[in-house]
Amino acid sequence: MKLAPLLLLPVVLAIAACGGGSTAPPLTPVVPVPAGTPIAGSPIQHVIVVIQENRTFDNLFNGFAYGFTTPANYQTFGFDHNGNKVNLVPRGLEWQFDPSHAHASLVTEYNNGAMNGFDLDTCDYNPLGPGGDCSGLFDGPPANFTYAFVPGPTNPTDISSETTTLWLLAGYAPGKGYGIADNMFSSRQVPSFPGHQFLIAGQGPADDPNNSTGLTAGNWGCDSPAGTTANIFGATYTAPLIPTFPCYNYQTIGDLLDAKHVSWKYYTGALNTLDGLISAYDAIQHIRFGADWTNNISTPMTNILSDLQNSTLPAVSFVTPAGPASDHAGFLSTAGPGWVSTIYLYLAQNPKLYANTVILVTWDDSGGWYDHVPPPSDAFGPLGFRVPLLVISPYSVQGISHVQHDYGSILHFIEKNWSLGTLGQRDAVADDLSDMLNYSQTPIQPLTKEPAFEQSARKYTQSYFVNLHGDHPVDDDR
Repeated sequence: MKLAPLLLLPVVLAIAACGGGSTAPPLTPVVPVPAGTPIAGSPIQHVIVVIQENRTFDNLFNGFAYGFTTPANYQTFGFDHNGNKVNLVPRGLEWQFDPSHAHASLVTEYNNGAMNGFDLDTCDYNPLGPGGDCSGLFDGPPANFTYAFVPGPTNPTDISSETTTLWLLAGYAPGKGYGIADNMFSSRQVPSFPGHQFLIAGQGPADDPNNSTGLTAGNWGCDSPAGTTANIFGATYTAPLIPTFPCYNYQTIGDLLDAKHVSWKYYTGALNTLDGLISAYDAIQHIRFGADWTNNISTPMTNILSDLQNSTLPAVSFVTPAGPASDHAGFLSTAGPGWVSTIYLYLAQNPKLYANTVILVTWDDSGGWYDHVPPPSDAFGPLGFRVPLLVISPYSVQGISHVQHDYGSILHFIEKNWSLGTLGQRDAVADDLSDMLNYSQTPIQPLTKEPAFEQSARKYTQSYFVNLHGDHPVDDDR
């Protein structure tokens, strides 16, 4: 997501003819199962996919050790394009400079797999600069500013860190917590809008939408202003990108769930607001203009907390954050971990739901931040940079998963759990997260009595996040 234009441009609504994008192959026939019933042997009746923004593993979990003893795969330094060693420096979530993470910028950082082009990246946004500008003597970022990490806790009882609750959920305290993956990748080298498409459909475009003036549109999807385009990939990863109106008609995980009568919701912000900018299903024509838009798109995203509290949670939930709680650079906010931990606490305080639910927490793209692990490639081209993945459930395998995962793994897990068939995209070739869950183990007890979570419960209430919403017109220059 590129922030500056989001905060400065007026919203212009125009429903234009939808077109472009690739079409998924026919769905694979599967044996029907009773409505909403998981496959035999699975205790998982609810899946919550929490989608945060713009962090790599090296950036957000640098220094993480499972149980305070077993280190994850992180690195405290990198190299620039001239081969010079660059040490990563600590920068909190509230740091103002937002790196460019457009497709072209990520390709530059990747540098054909050398992972040494991060010094060539530019700054997209600085809320403290004139009009959000990054230029100027006192408004620009320091050299090598993408080589940075968010300081984590120094020990499992350190409640002063911005990320303590995330680290505890990931298993930082000995014998407590759940599972984390340090080999999880974005499905392609793309920013937020495509990342969210890959998370619901296993496919997506190459870049965020832009309107005819070259600035980011107020809505990203079928409600984008007339003249808006988003580049899609050509026949190969290296083929020229093709500008197309960002309204597609490929199949999504929602369609597979509908076909088997499995309940689902996508919790997000309202259209024409900053929170609703990345409302992934606004880009899916048959859902945006069909019954699912009314029945399954839930606004605001804090409705997830009410559904957890009232035991009205659907079988499958996708949850996007309010902008200041997204972990996105440039919001001058540290509320992201509090948003994740609040969802967890609402679940943990409902024992019946906790017993049969898994929360999958990931980040929608790298945000342009440094990561040292070269992404793997498939027949089409390289995947995107590493992003964190937390698997939070009574049946989580406690430890660090080194198995290769990507956004398709999340889809594959949901498809397998309800015998939905496949979309035939990244979901069909990715793993199903089976190494991170063990249904025969003694269920893990919640972390609700940990001091960091007690502190979170006091500060991060539902009303806190309701008041944190970006549910205002995106031309409100904050």
